[in-house]
Amino acid sequence: MHHRSWLALALTLSFGGCDRGEETPTEVATTETSEEASVEPEAPAIPGAGPIDESWVATRVAEARDRMQASEAGDLVWQSIETHGGLAQWLSPGTIAFEFDYRPVSAPERRMHTTQKIDLWRARAVHEELDGGAGEQATFGWDGERAWIAPNAEAFPSPARFWSLTPYYFVGMPFVVADPGTQYELMEPAELDGETYRLVKVSYEDGTGDSPDDYYILYIHPESYELAALRYVVAYPGFFPEGGHTPEKLMRYTDYQRVGELQIAGTLDTYAWNPPADGEPGSVGDKVTEVSVTNVTMGDEWDGDVFAPVDGAQVSTEIEANPR
Repeated sequence: MHHRSWLALALTLSFGGCDRGEETPTEVATTETSEEASVEPEAPAIPGAGPIDESWVATRVAEARDRMQASEAGDLVWQSIETHGGLAQWLSPGTIAFEFDYRPVSAPERRMHTTQKIDLWRARAVHEELDGGAGEQATFGWDGERAWIAPNAEAFPSPARFWSLTPYYFVGMPFVVADPGTQYELMEPAELDGETYRLVKVSYEDGTGDSPDDYYILYIHPESYELAALRYVVAYPGFFPEGGHTPEKLMRYTDYQRVGELQIAGTLDTYAWNPPADGEPGSVGDKVTEVSVTNVTMGDEWDGDVFAPVDGAQVSTEIEANPR
């Protein structure tokens, strides 16, 4: 899979002072003795995560709508976002939690089964491995600046920095492709499972996130605007330090579930993609991964230290090379 999720950091840059819409306390002038002045100040609290003030959300939604509706391709994606519940309904809760069960068909020993908590506005994440996963009951995450994992880096089949936000990005389609730095290109319609869909290629401006060479091709129903599938590549530089990316795969979005006002897919099964050849269009190949998304909640409030490294965790700020 990929690591496109880091472009959500653009939200933090755009609204860097946001702490769930809370006002900054007014500074009060005080008189202190020299003894009082020598006391070291307490370390600032780590910002928590939870529902976002309506004014922050309205500003973010207006920016995305204006930017996306400036092109036919962007407007098509915007209509899909509206069909699935709307960007405001996605951003307002501020957090999402869910269980993600990723089961490679030909490599069951690489099953990745975690429950995860995501801060939608600061791009922070924490995972706890569940029974049946391939690791050693690992806990790992991204605190906005550092990746960390416990008990050690070998406890989970995928690098912590890559996997911390990867599942959320797929679960959050199509909402997440409203992020700043995203580019939209209209492609020729294509058939899938007997239905003709409108296609939009989503790519990223240089310097957007860890992996700006990732791309996605969204299959959007021409009448309902529901997202039916997407094709994607992984260009994460930890896997491809010399450039390049994986072959395209196709992920079907099915078993939609209602979460508040949103429609979120409950099954994200993934297939090999056979590229066009000898005048024939591309086609779906064998299933390679079964993915289920369950127990989805939004708007939970958490203290900021939920995302901090646990005692004994291995911590890293680097994209560690793990070539494929």
